[in-house]
Amino acid sequence: MSRLAHWCFLHRRRVVALWLLVLVVTVAFSRSIGSKYNESASLPGTDAQAAITLLTDNFPTASGEGDQIVIEATGGADIRSDSVRSPVDAALTKVAAIPGIASVVSPYSQQGAAQISKDGTIAFAAVNWKMKAADVTKSDARKLIDTAKTADGPHVRISLGGQSITNEESAGPGLSVAVGAIAALVILLIVFGGALFASLMPLLTAGIALFIGTSLISLLSHVMDTPSVSSDLAVLIGLGVGIDYGLFIISRHRSAVRTGLSYEEATAQAVNTSGRTVLFAGITVCIALLGQFALGIDYLYGLSAASALTVALTMASSLTFLPAMLGFLGPKTLSRRERRAQTEKGPVSDDAAGFWLRWARFVERHRALVAAGALAVVVVIALPLFWMRLGSSGAANDPVGSTTHQAYTTLSKGFGPATTVRSSS
Repeated sequence: MSRLAHWCFLHRRRVVALWLLVLVVTVAFSRSIGSKYNESASLPGTDAQAAITLLTDNFPTASGEGDQIVIEATGGADIRSDSVRSPVDAALTKVAAIPGIASVVSPYSQQGAAQISKDGTIAFAAVNWKMKAADVTKSDARKLIDTAKTADGPHVRISLGGQSITNEESAGPGLSVAVGAIAALVILLIVFGGALFASLMPLLTAGIALFIGTSLISLLSHVMDTPSVSSDLAVLIGLGVGIDYGLFIISRHRSAVRTGLSYEEATAQAVNTSGRTVLFAGITVCIALLGQFALGIDYLYGLSAASALTVALTMASSLTFLPAMLGFLGPKTLSRRERRAQTEKGPVSDDAAGFWLRWARFVERHRALVAAGALAVVVVIALPLFWMRLGSSGAANDPVGSTTHQAYTTLSKGFGPATTVRSSS
């Protein structure tokens, strides 16, 4: 490990150039070929899979995704009045003609008579797709939304619900990743005493690995069944472990620099110590993820392979790209205050000192008291568990401005809270 660190430090331009070349090639190759994600999930040997198979074989139109077009009469109009029914009928006719739609059950038909609320102000149309929700693309769902909303007018308000509509409105992990990265940067700045460049290094290292990883996952989808959510999961896992790995190595590097070691020797020491931890941790995580192959569930193979690939890349970038970047940073791994203190006072001892040493000694002397206090804090934090309402999140938890939340609210008003029109397959 020490020889690897020395080589990466001394040949840092080659190392960084090689990582950037791999990044450009994989991204370009991935975008030119595209992806071939497979969203079909199967659970062999389960009752749920047996039920889906029976529906598909005997009732094809009932085995697909089911969405709802929710109609609300406004301005004092009745759902059956011409001012409401005329635009709704026209919109439902257009919806029925959308490719992939198996059937549309109108509330004005005999079959859909029960789909009108008692007060006559709210109704819904049941839309059945020929395929499952996972196979309904976002463009398909968007076409349904836009077509149904052509009925919107002075006396009609249209909203839509269903899994495919939720999928279309989903923003993906982008916001979560951005929030996580910002939170990580704030924490790293605190841990590293305000050293900006040192704080950015774990994020940069993880980012390089993630861009390459997501491109390779896109290519992986051509050779094995891989759901599109694999990239989202891989990004979230890779960001977490990548920041951790960078934190381990940079912390040890900074400590070594403060003791007076040269930047090259500090890098070698960091990789030779914390780098071994990173190597072991990364291999352990990859083995754990690939262990899902033993479950015999095809849907999980692509997920586990994609996540393991990303973790392996973050581990590799932490052990090669990061030492090379530390060579470029030199003294900037320390904050200005730390560099000034080192210039004025010289190297500091690596012996433990300060608040954390005092705290460790306090815990050692009062271990029973600290243990009791820690247990009390854990119990207090865990108390809300007894009042938690567990279950899958539904449209009620969607953003207020989303059409799925509006559909849920309207259906609850017309047919009662938590109304379930039809569960998607």
